[in-house]
Amino acid sequence: MSRAHAAYANEGWSAPEGGIAGKDGSTRDCSGYGSQGPLFSAEEEVKGTVVRETVGPIEIFRYADATDRVLMIAGTAFAVACGAGMPVFSFIFGRIAMDLMSGVGSAEEKAAKTSLIMVYVGIAMLIACAGHVMCWTVAACRQVARIRLLFFRAVLRQDIGWHDEHSPGALTARMTGDTRVIQNGINDKLSQGIMNGSMGVIGYIAGFVFSWELTLMMIGMMPFIIVMAAIIGSIVSKITESSRKYFAKAGSLATEVMENIRTVQAFGREDYELERFTKAVLYAQGRGIRKELASNLSAAVIMALMYVSYTVAFFFGSYLVEWGRRDMADIISTFLAVLMGSFGLGFVAPSRTAFTESRAAAYEIFKAIDRVPPVDIDAGGVPVPGFKESIEFRNVRFAYPTRPGMILFRDLSLKIKCGQKVAFSGASGCGKSSVIGLIQRFYDPIGGAVLVDGVRMRELCLREWRDQIGIVSQEPNLFAGTMMENVRMGKPNATDEEVVEACRQANIHDTIMALPDRYDTPVGPVGSLLSGGQKQRIAIARALVKRPPILLLDEATSALDRKSEMEVQAALDQLIQRGGTTVVVIAHRLATIRDMDRIYYVKHDGAEGSRITESGTFDELLELDGEFAAVAKMQGVLAGDAKSGASVRDAKKASGHLGVILDEADLAQLDEDVPRTARQNVPIDELAKWEVKHAKVGFLRLMRMNKDKAWAVALGILSSVVIGSARPASSIVMGHMLRVLGEYSATKDVEALRSGTNLYAPLFIVFAVANFSGWILHGFYGYAGEHLTTKIRVLLFRQIMRQDINFFDIPGRDAGTLAGMLSGDCEAVHQLWGPSIGLKVQTMCIIASGLVVGFIYQWKLALVALACMPLMIGCSLTRRLMINGYTKSREGDTDDTIVTEALSNVRTVTSLNMKEDCVEAFQAALREEAPRSVRKGIIAGGIYGITQFIFYGVYALCFWYGSKLIDKGEAEFKDVMIASMSILFGAQNAGEAGAFATKLADAEASAKRVFSVIDRVPDVDIEQAGNKDLGEGCDIEYRNVQFIYSARPKQVVLASVNMRFGDATSNGLIGQTGCGKSTVIQMLARFYERRSGLISVNGRDLSSLDIAEWRRNISIVLQEPNLFSGTVRENIRYAREGATDEEVEEAARLAHIHHEIIKWTDGYDTEVGYKGRALSGGQKQRIAIARGLLRRPRLLLLDEATSALDSVTEAKVQEGIEAFQAKYKVTTVSIAHRLTTIRHCDQIILLDSGCIIEQGSHEELMALGGEYKTRYDLYMSALS
Repeated sequence: MSRAHAAYANEGWSAPEGGIAGKDGSTRDCSGYGSQGPLFSAEEEVKGTVVRETVGPIEIFRYADATDRVLMIAGTAFAVACGAGMPVFSFIFGRIAMDLMSGVGSAEEKAAKTSLIMVYVGIAMLIACAGHVMCWTVAACRQVARIRLLFFRAVLRQDIGWHDEHSPGALTARMTGDTRVIQNGINDKLSQGIMNGSMGVIGYIAGFVFSWELTLMMIGMMPFIIVMAAIIGSIVSKITESSRKYFAKAGSLATEVMENIRTVQAFGREDYELERFTKAVLYAQGRGIRKELASNLSAAVIMALMYVSYTVAFFFGSYLVEWGRRDMADIISTFLAVLMGSFGLGFVAPSRTAFTESRAAAYEIFKAIDRVPPVDIDAGGVPVPGFKESIEFRNVRFAYPTRPGMILFRDLSLKIKCGQKVAFSGASGCGKSSVIGLIQRFYDPIGGAVLVDGVRMRELCLREWRDQIGIVSQEPNLFAGTMMENVRMGKPNATDEEVVEACRQANIHDTIMALPDRYDTPVGPVGSLLSGGQKQRIAIARALVKRPPILLLDEATSALDRKSEMEVQAALDQLIQRGGTTVVVIAHRLATIRDMDRIYYVKHDGAEGSRITESGTFDELLELDGEFAAVAKMQGVLAGDAKSGASVRDAKKASGHLGVILDEADLAQLDEDVPRTARQNVPIDELAKWEVKHAKVGFLRLMRMNKDKAWAVALGILSSVVIGSARPASSIVMGHMLRVLGEYSATKDVEALRSGTNLYAPLFIVFAVANFSGWILHGFYGYAGEHLTTKIRVLLFRQIMRQDINFFDIPGRDAGTLAGMLSGDCEAVHQLWGPSIGLKVQTMCIIASGLVVGFIYQWKLALVALACMPLMIGCSLTRRLMINGYTKSREGDTDDTIVTEALSNVRTVTSLNMKEDCVEAFQAALREEAPRSVRKGIIAGGIYGITQFIFYGVYALCFWYGSKLIDKGEAEFKDVMIASMSILFGAQNAGEAGAFATKLADAEASAKRVFSVIDRVPDVDIEQAGNKDLGEGCDIEYRNVQFIYSARPKQVVLASVNMRFGDATSNGLIGQTGCGKSTVIQMLARFYERRSGLISVNGRDLSSLDIAEWRRNISIVLQEPNLFSGTVRENIRYAREGATDEEVEEAARLAHIHHEIIKWTDGYDTEVGYKGRALSGGQKQRIAIARGLLRRPRLLLLDEATSALDSVTEAKVQEGIEAFQAKYKVTTVSIAHRLTTIRHCDQIILLDSGCIIEQGSHEELMALGGEYKTRYDLYMSALS
C-alpha cells in the first residue's frame, strides 16, 4: 500500500496500488502527474532535499523600524529579567534550606521573610514576563505585516518575464505559509528562547558565584550539548527549506486547479488532481517527519546529558561538603541554579528551531524583495509629459524569456505615428499580441530598439509611459469588487459621472441599471458573476474612462454579439475621432479594422519567426491581392462598400436586460417551491463566516481521523508520561540527596554521607535513560501530526474540488483564501494534534505525579498546593479564551483575496499601473488587522505574566506552610523539600501550558476554517450516487426551466425556458451578451442546479443522473480557455487519460493546431506556461478545442470556442468540428456571436433577457422575418 492511502482513511475512499480510486471504483494511474509536468526536478529527486541558504540571524530583522527595535530591545530586557527569576529563586531556596536544616530559631519566622521576598520576585516576574511576550508579539506582528507588504509590492514590481517563470500559486503559498513561519520564529516564541537562554546563562553565572568548582563539574557536558544543538539546527534548517519548497509546488498546483475548477470538473479530473496534489504534499510530509525526529533527537541527547551531569554534581558536591570547601546552602543554590539554567537551555531548542525555520522561510521572500527587475516600474527615466510623435520598432529582435531559443521576431521594423489608427492582422500565434506587449514594455527586445518620440523606451519613465496607455485585452480580467470600482480602476480619480458615461459608451450602462444594486453590484472573484461579454464591456469601459492618448485593443470585442460590438465599436470610433488618440488594434474580424490608417499583416514562418509581409490601408491591401485580401474575401468584406444602413440606434432597439427583476411576492413563491436549508437562508456575503461559525472540530474528531496512526500517538503518550513523571520523581531523589548533605552538616558523619551519596546520586542515570527514551518516543507525535496535516490537506483539497461552482462565487471562497487554508491553516491544525497532545499529557503527568509525591511525603502541604491549582489553570484558560476571541476576528480577512487576484491578473495590474492601488488595498487590510494583533499580544502577555506571578506566589505559600509544619513537628525537612519541589515542577509546567495557549487558539480558529469546507456538502454533489444508465444517444429537453444565481437572488437569468436539443444535432445559441446563453451550457455541465422546471436527457431527469458518469459523456470548451502549466501534449490529453499520441495529434489536426505545434522547437512537449501564457489567445483556444474533441463525447458544449481565431483559421477549425460531429454522432450546443459560425446548425435558438424569442433552422428563421433575420442582416451588412 502506498503512502497516499493513509490520506483517505475513514473518509469513504479506497486507494488500491497503482493509483487513486474514487467511489466509483475506477482507478487513476497518475505516475506521470501530467498537466504540470514532473513535480520535482531530477536533481531534487536524486538528492531528496533542496539545500538553500538562510538569511542571517540579524538580517531577518532588517525590516524592523525604530518602534520595533525599541520593542525588541525592551522585550529582550524583560526576557533577560524574566530568565533571572529562577537563579534568584535558587539563591533564596538554598539560604532558607540551610536555615531550616540548622534547627536554630523559628522555621516559620525565617520562611515568612523568604516567602515575602518570593512574592516580590513574583511581582517582578509578572512585569518582566508580560513585558517580553507583549513586546515581541507586537514587534513580530508589525514586522511580518511589513514583510508581507514589501514582498507583495516587490512581486508586483517584477517584470512580466519573471512572472512567466513564477506561478501565482507558488507566490501565494510563500505569502501565506512562509510569512507565518517567519512570524512564528520571531514572535514571543523567540522571546521565550531569550528568556530560557538568559536563565541558562544567569543560572551558570550564579552557580560560579555559589561554587565554581561544582559548576564547572556540572557544565562539563555543555560542549557536547552545544555541538549537538548546532548540528541538529543545521539539519532542521535544510529539511525545513526542502519542505517549504515542495509545498510551494503543491500550493501552486492547488491554486491553478482552483482557478480552473470548471475545466477540472467538466473533464472529471478531480481524482487525477487529487493524486498529483497528494504526491506533492507527501514529499513535504516526509521532510516534516525528518525534522520532527531530528528535533526530538537533539532534545533527547541534551536532556540525557543534563541528568548525567547531576550524578556527577552530587558526587562531587558531597566531597566539597566533606572537605569543608562549601556548605549545604552553597551546594543547594549551585545545584538549583545550574539545574534551572540547564532546563532553560533545554527549552531553547523549540525557539531555536522556529527561529531557524523562519530564517529559511525568509530567504526567498527577501530575495524577491531585493530583486531589481530589468523592466522596473519604479525606476526613473526620461519624463513622458505626453505622446507627440511616434512609436517606432527599429530592427527589433525578440524572444520570450521562457523560450529564448524560439525567436519570434528577427528584424521587425515599423512606425506608428501619433494620432494614427493602426491594426495588426494575421493568423493566430503570429505575434500580434506580442507587439502590444512590447509597446507596454512588458518585455525588452533582445536586439534592436523600440523608440517613443525618438527616445529608446528603455530610457523612459515606465510608470509615466504606461499612464499614456489604455488597453482592453483578449481575456478581460476583473477584480473582486463592484462594477463602479472595476471601471474606476482605469482612472482612480474618475467621478461617478465619468464612470457612468464610460459605461454608456461601452453599452453596459443599461444592464447595470437593471441590477438591484446597480453600480454597487459585486462582479465576484475575477468577474465570475458576469458573462464573458459583460466582463468585456466592463473592461472596455475601464479603458474608455481613462481617455488615454494611446489605446490598445487586443480583440476587444471578440466576446460580444454583433449588435453590442457595433455599439461598442461606435463608442470607440467616437473616442478615436476626437483626435489625438493613437489606436493599435488587433482583430480577426476585418470589418472592425477597415477604417484603420494602416494595417500590418503578420505571418509566422516557423523557425524563421514572424515578419510583416504586407502593409497599407484596407483598400491598398485588397488591391495587392495577397494573403490579407484572401482572408478578406473569405469573410465577405469587399473594397469600397458603404457601411450598413443599419444604425447603432437600430441595434439599441433590440437590446435587452440581463434578466427579469423579481418582486418580493415572486421570491416568496420561489421559496415555497424550492425549500432551502439553513445555509441557503444566509446572505451570500455572510455565508463563509456562518459556515466557519457552525463548523464542528475537536480533539476527538482529529483522533478518529488519525486512528491509523494511533500506535504512534500511543508511543507519544508513553513519552509524555515518562518525561512528565520523571521530573517530579527526580525531586524525590533530590530531596533525599539534600537531606544527606544537610545531615552531614549537622552530624559530620562521613560514612552516612558516602553511603547516601552512593545510593541516590547514581539514580539520576536512570532519569537520563528515561528522558532519552522519552524524547525519542516524543518524535512520534510529530510523525502522527505530519500524517494528520497531510490527510487534512488532501481532504480539504478533495472537498474544494467537490464543491459546485456556486461555492466559488461566495465571498471569502476565492482561490487565494482557499490556498491560504491549504497552506497556513492546515499547518496550524498540526498544533491541535501532536504538540497539543504532548503538552496536555505531559502537563497532566507532571501535575498528577507531583501531587502524588506531595501527598505521599506531606499530604497537608499537597492539599494547600492542590487548592491553588485551579487558580493557575483558570488563568491559563482565560488567556486562551480571550486570545481565541481575538483570533476569530481574523475570519473573512480580504488580504489573501487581494494577493491572489493581483498575482493571477498581474498583466492587467501592470497595464493599468495598478501596483500602488493593489498595494494600498493590501496595506489597508493589514492595517485593519494590526489593532487586533496588538490587543492579542497585550492580552497574551498580561495573562502570561499573571500566571508566572501566581507560580511564585503558590510556591511562597507552600514554602511558608511547610516551615510551619516543621515547627509543629508534623513534617521533616526532606518531606517539605520533596513535596515543594514536586509541586514546583507541576506549577511551572502549568505556566508553560499557558504560554502555549496562543498557538492552540490560533490552531483552533484555523481548524474551524478548514473543517467548514471539509464538512460542506454541495448542492450539486459529484459524490452523490445517481442513475448511471444514460440511455442511447443524447436527446436533451428543457421544460419550464428557471435559474437564478445565488449571488444575485433577485434576478432571474432563465425564465421558464422550453427547448430541445435532439440527438446528434447541432444547435446554436445566440443573443445579446448576458441573455443566459452560457448559463444554459453551464447547467448542462452540472456546474449549477436549476431553480425550477426539468432538464431531461433521453427522458431521464438530469439531476437524477450520476454526475461523474454524465460528465464522462460530455466535453466543454469555455469562452476563456483554461490551460494548465505543462506541455501541449499534457493539456490536450487532460480530457481523456490514456489517449495515445496518435489520438492527441488527430484532435490537434481537427482543431487546426497540429501544423503549428510541430514547427515549435519542442513540438508537443512545448511548455504552455501558467494559464497558457506562453501561447497566443488563438493557440490556447485551439488547444482547448483539441482537448474537447479528444474526449469523443456524446454532448459537445462550445461557448464562443472560436472567438479568438482569425476567419481563415476559424473556418478550418469549424470544418474539423463538423467532421468530428458527423463521424461520432455528437450532439453539439454552440454559442457564437459570429452568426456565420452557427448558420449551418440544425437548430438556432435566439435568447433575450432569459427568454426564448425564436427558434428553428437558419432558413426557417430567415423565412419567419423576425428578430433573427434582423440581426443576421445587420451582421452581414456590417461585413460587406
